[in-house]
Amino acid sequence: MRIARLLSVVLAMLTAALVLAPATAAEPPFRVPDYVTDRSDVLSADQRAQVEGAVDNLYNERRVRLWVVYVDSFDQDPVGWARVTMQISSFGDYDALLAVATVERSYAFLVPSTVASQSEASALQRNEIEPQLRQRDWAGAAVAAADGLVTPSAATPGAAISWLGIVIVLLIIAVIVLALVLWSRRRRRQRREAEFAAAKRVDPSDPNALAAVPIDALDDLSKMMVVDVDNALRTSDSELALAVEEFGTAQTESFSRAVSNARTTLAQAFNVRQILDDSIPETQAQRRDLLTRVVVAAAKADRELEAQSEAFDKLRDLVINAPTRLDTLTQQMVDLTARLEPSEQALATLHNQFDAAALTSVAENVSTARQRLGFADQNITTARNLVARPVGQQMGLVDAIRAAESSLGQARSLLDAIDSAGVDINRAVAALPDAIADVQNGVNQANGLLQQGKTTHQAELTAARDQAAAGIADAQKNGGTDPLGAFTRLTRADAELDRLLATVLEEQEAIKRLGRAFDQALFSAQSRVRGVSDFIDTRRGSIGPEARTRLAEAVRQLQAAQDKRATNISEAIAHANGADMLAGQAQTLASNDVAAAQRHYTSGWGGGGSGSNMGGVIGGIIIGNILSGALRGGFSGGFGGGLGMGRSTSFGGSSRSSGRSYSGGGGRF
Repeated sequence: MRIARLLSVVLAMLTAALVLAPATAAEPPFRVPDYVTDRSDVLSADQRAQVEGAVDNLYNERRVRLWVVYVDSFDQDPVGWARVTMQISSFGDYDALLAVATVERSYAFLVPSTVASQSEASALQRNEIEPQLRQRDWAGAAVAAADGLVTPSAATPGAAISWLGIVIVLLIIAVIVLALVLWSRRRRRQRREAEFAAAKRVDPSDPNALAAVPIDALDDLSKMMVVDVDNALRTSDSELALAVEEFGTAQTESFSRAVSNARTTLAQAFNVRQILDDSIPETQAQRRDLLTRVVVAAAKADRELEAQSEAFDKLRDLVINAPTRLDTLTQQMVDLTARLEPSEQALATLHNQFDAAALTSVAENVSTARQRLGFADQNITTARNLVARPVGQQMGLVDAIRAAESSLGQARSLLDAIDSAGVDINRAVAALPDAIADVQNGVNQANGLLQQGKTTHQAELTAARDQAAAGIADAQKNGGTDPLGAFTRLTRADAELDRLLATVLEEQEAIKRLGRAFDQALFSAQSRVRGVSDFIDTRRGSIGPEARTRLAEAVRQLQAAQDKRATNISEAIAHANGADMLAGQAQTLASNDVAAAQRHYTSGWGGGGSGSNMGGVIGGIIIGNILSGALRGGFSGGFGGGLGMGRSTSFGGSSRSSGRSYSGGGGRF
């Protein structure tokens, strides 16, 4: 009875074990021995040959190795099982794995990203492999995987493209675009003309009214006004000179003041226009502000003149004073006619002394003055005939007198220019030797700077040096025949050379100052980095990752400072200062870690021991009590954050790890 009872207990236990035990044992990851491994015994001999043929074809086509594994079940999730198996099997960048658990109906398909992208691998899984697995076609799934990796991305079929059709469409589009561009330009031109016409009706002295004018129309308006007002100023200036001659300065003081004010205001407008026309771009807001200032200034100058026009006309009532004025004009014409012959002789003398190029501006002055005098004589005669007519029939009298005045004024200027040319040329002859010497000094200085090769203006300075040297050669060759032209060309080249020399010298001084600043910053940063590095090295057993990270970044910044020294010294200084700051932070963090370690060790939590042992542990010579205490409970501060069990105190790394990017995935089927 006792034996029977014992047998029944054993039988019950065996039955329970059989009931509770899994149907199949889960397969752990293993090193794959062959391209086709069938531990689930689901492939026939023909099927195995079929899979191996597909795997061989994949390798022949792309040099990609596909490993196929069949087991009953995985001991973990499919993808994790596959990754561990690939790592154990030492798979490389061209090894793919299809692992199938035939009993539990799960699988994993992992392909290196060097072989297929995630989208390609996912499509192959979903469209080719899983359908075969669902049908329990184990060989078909492997063949589908191999064939799919041969051509991982197939081109989508589409209709043939007619190149002729494309060309025709492109031509049609080009014609349409051209028509649109021409139409747009025409519309833009018409719109701008309309806007300009509207702008001319706006009060030019009112900035608020100008604010509503489109900026392009405002630009056109400003250009028109400076030209018109400049012409009016020139005419007013000429007539004022005649009025001063006729009536004296006292009676014409208000007119002189008006012309002077208008000239000053118009000069301001031209200065602003120069800012607009230079190569430096402005924002829309800046451009509108400058254009408004031009228009307002020009309008102000115009109104300065206009305010005195009526009084000026009354002063110069040419109709009333016409006979007297005509007598004066006749006398002026006689005097100017008498100057023609002496001026012609003076011009001939100048031509004998100097080259024709030096006299280009005055070469035709005598003949031109003779033409102006003939025109003045014609208008004086016309004016005398009109004066003889009854009042009311003298239309054109004022115009004739003013034409005669203007012609005589121009004839006088033409003859005066001949006299001035001789004075100017002789002055240039006297000044040319000193100018040549001065420019040669500038060329010598430029040569010295260029030989140093330490300026960003190397090309500009070279061009200016060459231009100045050419000016010297020109002055030495043509100074006797065209001294004024040679002097002008020489001084122009000298001005540009002087400007660049000043710029380069100032730049070199700035570079020297920056160099001194860099050396100081680099020395400070190097000293601090070296000190912190020594501090951490001698206390490495107690210093965590934060201080080390700051120090590593400080070293990187220090190297960047040295690398940037030759190309961008300002950035180099910034890197050096950054390295200094980071090293300071590393020192603070490291000091805190050491202090925390010392407190931990002496408090009893570090396992006690002698002071020499504590020094060995803190110095990283031995790994012991402090680290063990940190693992058991830890302590505050940055200390210990990067430490781990089993760290070596001899040569070698703390750990080895590798990673590889895979496409694909796994799941149930």
